[in-house]
Amino acid sequence: MSRTVTVRAMIDPEKKANVSQILSRLGINHSEAINIFYSLIEEYQGIPFSLKLPSKEKTNANVSKEVLSYLKESVKKNHRLGELLAK
Repeated sequence: MSRTVTVRAMIDPEKKANVSQILSRLGINHSEAINIFYSLIEEYQGIPFSLKLPSKEKTNANVSKEVLSYLKESVKKNHRLGELLAK
């Protein structure tokens, strides 16, 4: 088994609870999600999605349903890739 290190992050408790529910439905835990994200950062040599400022119409701090849907689909699509890269 390969060595691992701990990654610590400060997360809003409500956001963590919401994400926990989403990850549970996807069948993965927080560590697996972080490993997938890190694997994708390595593969893309950067953040694996576009980072943009919200438009003036979207000043709401909540994530839109379409963004959430995109992220869910991205996690599903890249879950297998993350597993392969994590080995």
